[in-house]
Amino acid sequence: MYRFRWAVLAVWLVLGALGGLYAGKLGPLLTGGGWGVPESDSYKAYHAISEQFASRSATSLVLAVKDLREDPQDLAGRLEAVREALLREETIDDVYLWPDAPEPLKDRFISEDGRVTFGFVGMNVDEGFAQKALPAIQERLAETSAPLGLEASILGAPALWGEVNRVSQEGLNNAHLHAIPIIAVVLLLVFRSVVSSLMPLALAAFSIVTALGILYGFAVRGEHSVFVLDASMMLGIGLGIDFALLFVSRFREELARNAHDIAGAVGRTLATAGHAVLFSGLTIMGAMAALFAVDIASVRSMALGVIVTVLALLAASLTLLPAMAGILGRKVNAWKVMPRPLAGAGASGSGRWYRLARRVMAKPVRYLAGAVLLMAALAWPASQLTTATPDVRMLPEDSAVRRGVETLQEAFGLGVSSPIQIVLEGPEGEWLKPENQALLRSLTERLKQLGDVDGVVTWLDYVPGLEASEIRMRLAEPRDWPDPALLRMIERYISPDRGTVIVEVVSHQHASSEGMKALVKEIRDGVLPSMEELAPYGVYVGGQTAEGLDVSESLRDSLVPVTLYTLALIFVILLLTFRSVLLPLKAILLNLLSLGATYGVLVIVFQWGWGKDLFGFGEFGYIQNFVPILLLGLLFSLSTDYEVFLLSRVKEEYAGGKSNEESVALGVEKTAPMISGAAAIMVTVFASFAFAGILPMQQLGLGMAVAIALDATVVRLVLVPAAMKLLGDWNWWFPGRSGRAARTRAGLGQAGG
Repeated sequence: MYRFRWAVLAVWLVLGALGGLYAGKLGPLLTGGGWGVPESDSYKAYHAISEQFASRSATSLVLAVKDLREDPQDLAGRLEAVREALLREETIDDVYLWPDAPEPLKDRFISEDGRVTFGFVGMNVDEGFAQKALPAIQERLAETSAPLGLEASILGAPALWGEVNRVSQEGLNNAHLHAIPIIAVVLLLVFRSVVSSLMPLALAAFSIVTALGILYGFAVRGEHSVFVLDASMMLGIGLGIDFALLFVSRFREELARNAHDIAGAVGRTLATAGHAVLFSGLTIMGAMAALFAVDIASVRSMALGVIVTVLALLAASLTLLPAMAGILGRKVNAWKVMPRPLAGAGASGSGRWYRLARRVMAKPVRYLAGAVLLMAALAWPASQLTTATPDVRMLPEDSAVRRGVETLQEAFGLGVSSPIQIVLEGPEGEWLKPENQALLRSLTERLKQLGDVDGVVTWLDYVPGLEASEIRMRLAEPRDWPDPALLRMIERYISPDRGTVIVEVVSHQHASSEGMKALVKEIRDGVLPSMEELAPYGVYVGGQTAEGLDVSESLRDSLVPVTLYTLALIFVILLLTFRSVLLPLKAILLNLLSLGATYGVLVIVFQWGWGKDLFGFGEFGYIQNFVPILLLGLLFSLSTDYEVFLLSRVKEEYAGGKSNEESVALGVEKTAPMISGAAAIMVTVFASFAFAGILPMQQLGLGMAVAIALDATVVRLVLVPAAMKLLGDWNWWFPGRSGRAARTRAGLGQAGG
């Protein structure tokens, strides 16, 4: 890297330019899809509905309208103006409103007070394009409806995820706005040099744009989650600066020993800090690879985003950083802004971090017990952790889509925006048979008897008073149906081939409430299996609640194997890195304790609602269902990151002949300033997402910030020194090798490096 430093820099300049060219195009390609569990009930129901019902395709949306005037007049005329404005949009070709409904059905489209109504909007583009176009359409719709005294918004999956994408991008911009000045200050405090402080920022910038450019290539070829961008940026900034801090700190230390041997300083830095970075990066990538075993496509895409980002960071850390160090040489310390060293960064064996480690190891049992009790107390609320699928409440309260959904819920009931959908799939014409019409009515009556059910809607509700034979005759030849508007509503519940029907069950609860979950389970496990007449048909229960249950179950089933795989991976990597059996076991136990404490804090803040005013997320009461499993992989790997940084230095001291206790104290002293600085930066980055991001990213950001803060303080400064003091020379025990052999082998390893 030193010999070809200018060529390496040139290659990265080209990669950065190419990455930047495509990185800006990534956002519009990301979607909100990928939450279904293949072969699950809800997955089959969703595809049956979207493929067989033209009026329920992915781009058949709902229009919610609220009259804001105190004395509403001429609502029909003002709705017509809204329709004309929507039809001027190139991507919209159909608008069905309250005035279009047949007379017997008009009351279903307007609230009792006459102030809220809804209709349907059809788009002539695919779901991905609709998602990109709808935020701008929403803005123009608001501009049109406001002078008319109306509040109008378009609702549906593309509208929701289009809004998520917009709010997420705003969150990213706000997060950067708040985080970057703090990052710059922390870097200056750590390095006391402008040039040194710029190197981590350069690494993060080159790595992130390169990673986003690579992810653009994946997004062009397949569907990827809108959360990929947030996860990649969050981790890319924090971890990139983390890696660079370790490298630059060690390079400056090597230069301090011999300022004239630039090539040797680069080589020794790569052999020590580079070794730690390599194993840390591989650990993170390996841990995130475990998520590929999860059935949820959106979770796999987030894992891919993290892996690509870490791969780019790893490549840049092992090539770009040494090349830049070789080019700068002694100028890495240029433009000093704080000539005096920070407190605690004094000579070896005299700093405050050394004294702290010695104090902990003087009474290891007391410190160990106290720290474990603290972490256990934080972890206790995790026993009550409850997850829910992402819904409209993850949007800010002033979002047009969220306001529209809440308007419909207030006017027509909580469950109207997220009904349970039962799909009954049979041969062509099956549901026109008189006996099957009777079966459908029987099912409806059974469902109405369930608790929490406000209503059940089928296509038969739109043909009251007609005999079964007459209904069959009329729907067999729909062209002869006298009222096209009524036929349109009927065909929202029965497919054109009359072989599939939808039964909608409306409750008065939120989709993610425990009551709705219990209702779905009762329908799936009780009502439907008990009706033997339904056995010949494909019977699927879908809708938002059912999908959330299926996704949560899939993630819950994946949690144990993912955890075991991650723990095994960390054990093997630490075993290979340190040639010790007990150090990896200790690291795993501490990681589990830290993870439990992080989950506990998330429950307190988001589930119990103690932080709703601080973070501004409103009433929710759940953890987003993909957050725990994603945190597991990230936190285990990032905790291992600091473990490798600290223990690598402890191992160097131990290999040099120091005692176990002295090695730990010196290792803490020499790495604590760097780890503290890196942790402060990562906490800043992650916390900025907690305050500025969308709800799932708020939860992920706060979880990461809490975990890093605990890891850099309680774990690294108290638990690790106390545990290593109690273990003594057993820290370095390896089968078939004595303590003396351990020292010799470690020393040879360092010399060889």
